[in-house]
Amino acid sequence: MIPATGFDEVSRHWKLSARNCSGPAIARNDSVFRAGFPGSSILESQYRQLQEMKTDLEERYAGLGIGDVFSGEVLDTPDGSCFRMVTEIFEEFPLPSPAEIRGILMNDLTLVRGIGPVKAGLLRRRGYRSIEDLRHNKTFRHDAEICENIIGWGVPEEIIDLVRMRHPPSHPQAVLSSALHGQDGFLFVDLETLGFFSRPIILFGLAEFQNRKLVVFQYLVRNMEEELAALTETIEHVRKKPVVVSYNGKAFDLPYLISRSAFYGTSTVRAGFHIDLLHVSRRMYRGMVQDCRLATIERHVLDNSRAVDIPGSLVPEFYESYQRTGNPGPLIPVVGHNREDVVTLARLLTHVSGGNRYGC
Repeated sequence: MIPATGFDEVSRHWKLSARNCSGPAIARNDSVFRAGFPGSSILESQYRQLQEMKTDLEERYAGLGIGDVFSGEVLDTPDGSCFRMVTEIFEEFPLPSPAEIRGILMNDLTLVRGIGPVKAGLLRRRGYRSIEDLRHNKTFRHDAEICENIIGWGVPEEIIDLVRMRHPPSHPQAVLSSALHGQDGFLFVDLETLGFFSRPIILFGLAEFQNRKLVVFQYLVRNMEEELAALTETIEHVRKKPVVVSYNGKAFDLPYLISRSAFYGTSTVRAGFHIDLLHVSRRMYRGMVQDCRLATIERHVLDNSRAVDIPGSLVPEFYESYQRTGNPGPLIPVVGHNREDVVTLARLLTHVSGGNRYGC
């Protein structure tokens, strides 16, 4: 763990790094093709609009503090303080019931050892519609009985392990089986950072279901000394939930948490079953949408468009403005962007799990 006396030096280095962060790729004259990478560039007109918004926010909230702008509280922990905001989302997030999940899995012949997609198709044409039907098949009877017992009577962990042995984590059945833990088993995670790995996390966005509503927790790092406290609180959330849901979290969010934990010498992050909805979206919607960025999936799959949103590549610039001036105005779109991201994760999980079809 970094000694308290070293925080000032680390903080100075951190602020310098933030100011030296390479900016986003701007597509001049709104030509994304000229930029060379249309998936991550920002149109010049959009960039100018966001710069005007930042200037307006700086003028509007000049002289105010974090507590004047955001509804939250200073959370004191053994590792220091951080600023926590809690938002309750009163919205339906239906998931299939355990009985419905078990019924769907019972019809997946590929869960039986030795049966792949081609073999499953042949068996269905011969009249084997479910794993129960395979009890009458000499070749697969024994393995079918094992699967039937696990799906019918096993605890969620046993069923999830069975599905994971036969399907990759991005497979719809893997997502479906995770819902056996119920709403209370999910934790949605999204981080806002100062850029590449080894740079600090400035905002930890988490969401979980409580009493059939979605509760969003956001831990804001107001200065370098608060990152450890926010990190520790986040890790506690992760430890308590059997299923973590992210978007590109397999490559970014969870490795980033591990990297920052190692930086401070804290305990390793140990997540349960991890659903990366980026990989699920690629499997389900590739070819149907322009790209699989979360904003694109939100717009075309969930039919929801945000009126004004700051792209993640501009978060370091807006945050650096707050650090330089103490003006919390530029943090407003950053906090709003992060909150909407974790809520979108919950909506997308509902969609891909088929909860909307069951209405339960």
